[in-house]
Amino acid sequence: MADDYPKQVKSFHQALYRFRGVLEVNTGLKPLDKIPLENYQLPGKMGDLPHALLRRTQGGLAHEAWANTDVILSYDRAGWLTLEFLAWWVRDCSRNGEQIQIRPQALAPLAGEDIQLGTTLKFVIDHFCLLPDKSLTPMLALLEKQGQELNTAIDSYDNVLGDLLVEESLPETPSTD
Repeated sequence: MADDYPKQVKSFHQALYRFRGVLEVNTGLKPLDKIPLENYQLPGKMGDLPHALLRRTQGGLAHEAWANTDVILSYDRAGWLTLEFLAWWVRDCSRNGEQIQIRPQALAPLAGEDIQLGTTLKFVIDHFCLLPDKSLTPMLALLEKQGQELNTAIDSYDNVLGDLLVEESLPETPSTD
C-alpha cells in the first residue's frame, strides 16, 4: 500500500485489503469537467476513463471529480468470491444513492509479440463527487465513508466470508518462559 495516500484513501484501501483475494489497490483522481469528449478514445492516461458513462452524459458534470480505485484480484476462488462480494456491495451502495460503479478493465490480448491475455485484468471502482470549490475534502470524505461502509458490510457477513478474509495479526505477547 502506498504511503503517500491521504488517510481517508488509506482507510478505503485497508477495507479492501481485508479480503485474501485482493492483491493490489491503487486510487487516482481526475477532474471530469475539463476533459473534452474527443479525448475519451485516446489510450494512455485517458484509456481508463469510464467511457460509456461519460459519453452518455456528454462528459463530466460541472466541478465533478472521479476517483478510480483499481483492484487487482488473485486468479483463484478467493479472487472470484471477493469480486462477487464487491460487486454486490457497489450495487447496494449505488441503489442507496451513492455515485459509484464497478467495471472490468483489461489491455488488448496482444502487445506486439507479447501475449497479455490472462495478465492484465483488474476491476475499477469508480467514485463520482462534485467539488464546487475545487477542494478535495468532499472526495476524501466520500472515500473514508465508503471504507467505513465496506468494513461494516464485511463485518456483517464475516460468518459467510470466513476464509476469504485476512486474519488480523495480533500483537506479539512477551514470552513468560
